[in-house]
Amino acid sequence: MKRKRSFSDSAQERKQQKLSSNLANDIARSLSVSMEDDVDMSSLPINIYSKPIDQENPVPTLRRISLSGTLNHTSSSLSQWLEKQAQANHISVAEFKILFHEKQKLLRQHLDLLQIPNQPFDSIRENLSKVLRLADDLSGDHTIPFSEIFPEWTLYENKINKLATYVQSIEDMSFSISNVIPQTNDLLQDIKGLQSTLDSKIALYGDALIQNGLEWKAMGMPVDDQLLNATSQWIHNLCIGVLDALDKECKKAQQQAQNMQDLIHLPIGQNLMSSILVGLEFISEASAFIGFTAQKLLYDCRILATIYGQWVSENLEHIHDKPPDKKTTPKRIAIRYMQWMDNMTRIISSLYSLGELEMRYRDPSLLSKLSVEGLSAIFVEVTIKALGIIEMERKNPSVSVNSKIAGNIMTNPHTTFIYMGESLLNYANKIIELAGREWSDGNRIQALHLYLKDLENSLESS
Repeated sequence: MKRKRSFSDSAQERKQQKLSSNLANDIARSLSVSMEDDVDMSSLPINIYSKPIDQENPVPTLRRISLSGTLNHTSSSLSQWLEKQAQANHISVAEFKILFHEKQKLLRQHLDLLQIPNQPFDSIRENLSKVLRLADDLSGDHTIPFSEIFPEWTLYENKINKLATYVQSIEDMSFSISNVIPQTNDLLQDIKGLQSTLDSKIALYGDALIQNGLEWKAMGMPVDDQLLNATSQWIHNLCIGVLDALDKECKKAQQQAQNMQDLIHLPIGQNLMSSILVGLEFISEASAFIGFTAQKLLYDCRILATIYGQWVSENLEHIHDKPPDKKTTPKRIAIRYMQWMDNMTRIISSLYSLGELEMRYRDPSLLSKLSVEGLSAIFVEVTIKALGIIEMERKNPSVSVNSKIAGNIMTNPHTTFIYMGESLLNYANKIIELAGREWSDGNRIQALHLYLKDLENSLESS
């Protein structure tokens, strides 16, 4: 999927350097999502390893075997358990023991087959499937530990667990790159769905993608490098798709609001900013999972972060406003304040993670524009407004160590002030971490450092 840039480099450079209250300037000129080096996955010859329709995923089967005797434990001995299983299968104990020992023998044979090195994937999958099916069958009603039923299992369990993860990972990768994740009209829920999908893949694959299957290769298992690369590219393309979708949502917002002040009062504004927040976190985590990103992707994420920062800045400006039919209590102000600061901290953490990754796709025209300086103005603006609110709270007579109010902890003005201060400190520290040494030595940041140190000391002494 290729999308050509539609704005000139000079216009893009102005995007991050100029803060504007006009939403058309903030958004319409801000987003131009493209990736000149996208790879057309359909043009690559990739082997597909599909899971047989009648076969259960190996990891859940292994988990069920491993948990035997823990969820519905019985104190029965093995002899008593065998008698119970024979009764459940409507055969004599002698007959059941014969079948039981035959299955044990078969299981040992297939476990030996699994130890043969340099097997093709299909052989590993077939032997693993037979091992798990026999072990699951031997477990019976799963009321006693499988190690009592098959004592040798403890010698093989660790390797079987790795083989099960390997097989299910390969099948899952094949399924993923062969299918399309559909989009709905609810971008926020779509991104949350993508995050859930990503979480499950991180739990399953581990570091296989970023390490190019190194552990699997060390164990003598066949690794299809093309499949791993295609999966990484597929995840990278999901990130590009999220940016593209966010771009469209920003354009929709532009049609309903002329500036940020209008946007903060519209439902689409809250929904858009929530989508930007979870979208940036998804892109950050997905890119860290595959171990690389692109300069253009990082650049566009920084633009989205700037837009989010402008929205938070506008909200901070009006934090004491009283909405129609709603009460603006100190507690409500504190909660909103901490939520915005925490969200900004999450935004900066995502940018920092992206900035630490390998830039697999490089665009020389962006080299001079990828510095954090374009973000500094809005980040410092948010900090200044947040400091102003903290100062107001510090001067509030009710914010005293001796002020005690029963009930919810957030009804204690002093406690509320401490939490607000800590959320600001976390945010400011992330700014300095993201900016790096050169920017943190500037006069503005040095002054901010001193104030924050004073605030931190006052919080610690409270």
